Amino acid sequence: FAGDLADVIAHIINTNQLEKTGIYHFSNEGVCSWFDFAKLICEMSGNTCDIQPCYSEDFPSPVERPHFSVLDKSKLKKTFGFKVPYWTDSLKVCIKQLNDSTNN
Repeated sequence: FAGDLADVIAHIINTNQLEKTGIYHFSNEGVCSWFDFAKLICEMSGNTCDIQPCYSEDFPSPVERPHFSVLDKSKLKKTFGFKVPYWTDSLKVCIKQLNDSTNN
């Protein structure tokens, strides 16, 4: 969720930790597949569309991708002392913000 990434950046700036340079990964806590992500978006937004899973092998690509790849945020959390929200909680916030912005 971009809002959570913005919160991390603001936290780093507001706590005057800009001297801690390097490469840091960020994503929300937890893991999900694109299928799980799409299903929960529909569920939370009240959409009733039928989402069916598909598999990587159904879409051949010359690029070999790992079956399981999750960003490691341990360096970011340890260095900056930031508690990263769980992805489903952030998705609820995102959908609420989208709904609020379309209803105004």
